[in-house]
Amino acid sequence: MDARALAAAVLLAVLAWAGPARGYPQWQLSTGAARCSQCHYAPAGGGLLTSFGRDAVGEQLSTFGGDGGFLHGAVSLPSWLALGADLRGAFVDQDVQDPNGPTVAVFPMQADASARVVIPGTGLSAAGIIGLRGQVRNPDLLVPLQNYQPVSTSQLISREHYLMYQPEVLGTYVRVGRFFAPFGLRMAEHNLYIRRDLGFDELRETYNLSAGVIQPGWEIHVTAFAPDFVRHIGSDESGVAVYYELRFASDAVAVAGQFRVASGPGATRFIGGGVAKGYVEKLHTLFFGELDLVRQVFDDPLVAARGQAVGLAGFTVLPIPGVMATFLGERNQLDLAFPNAWTAGDALLNWFPYAHVELQLVGRLQFPTGGDVAKTLFFQVHYFL
Repeated sequence: MDARALAAAVLLAVLAWAGPARGYPQWQLSTGAARCSQCHYAPAGGGLLTSFGRDAVGEQLSTFGGDGGFLHGAVSLPSWLALGADLRGAFVDQDVQDPNGPTVAVFPMQADASARVVIPGTGLSAAGIIGLRGQVRNPDLLVPLQNYQPVSTSQLISREHYLMYQPEVLGTYVRVGRFFAPFGLRMAEHNLYIRRDLGFDELRETYNLSAGVIQPGWEIHVTAFAPDFVRHIGSDESGVAVYYELRFASDAVAVAGQFRVASGPGATRFIGGGVAKGYVEKLHTLFFGELDLVRQVFDDPLVAARGQAVGLAGFTVLPIPGVMATFLGERNQLDLAFPNAWTAGDALLNWFPYAHVELQLVGRLQFPTGGDVAKTLFFQVHYFL
């Protein structure tokens, strides 16, 4: 691979490293929470924290504790209202052995406000996130992965907003709006291959009609999705995604099967795979992995269908409250008929010293077949209300 092409690929992936405030799948099972929806209002996790999640942030998941409530507990919100905000700043240093390419950047990454309103006694709620895009790129450049919308015309965005009917925390729900369909490990780092190459990259949320059932030992989510028809920013695919998760061994193990069919301009992708998690209490370690097989069928009958394999395996050690050390191995076999692939190794250190504060340090090595090693060092500061 040409050094300049490699530099461009890494820069696009790294300079927008973190997306919206998603959940941390490393905390499922390892903290006693079997379901992501115990800590988040969204059925599959991510976004605004529930009162249970905020209590956990202050009492269990921060090294020195603190009040995890909104505004550090200074304001008591009514039960029908939840508010939040996320601010992130980042520093990145990347080396792709291209002397002409940019290697260092300091930039704002996220400035979001979020809200959830419930109509008491009905099971109906509305939730949304609105914020400013953190960008290092020239604001006048076109961004292909976001349907060629100039950044200068889409600085203020709402990457997530939806209406939901969920009469009880456990049981059925129906949700309609813009969000990511429940699928995969749902790691916070959007540039991982299992997110970037399967339709879950930054700002790739779709408009969805999603329904599911959540029970103590299992959950299922079925989502019909389509491109953003409001501002045409995001995914250009439409289709259906299914995710089923089963938990057992006293909620120490979770396994899931998933399927996604996505039709976009010129091709249709069929994705099938699985997810597994297991927490070993004696080691304070969560082991996890995801493997997906992709079949891409092109509209042009002269172009042969392509097979792809994307996977991730790793573990997270949680030695003391507020500290997570995660080690990942990644593989993206772009075409199973050829040896070209991307392989990566990641080391992530997350520290939550006090409630509402997070520091993250990431080291990443990528090994493209026939290309130079791409090295990335990334640091971010995250504060949330």
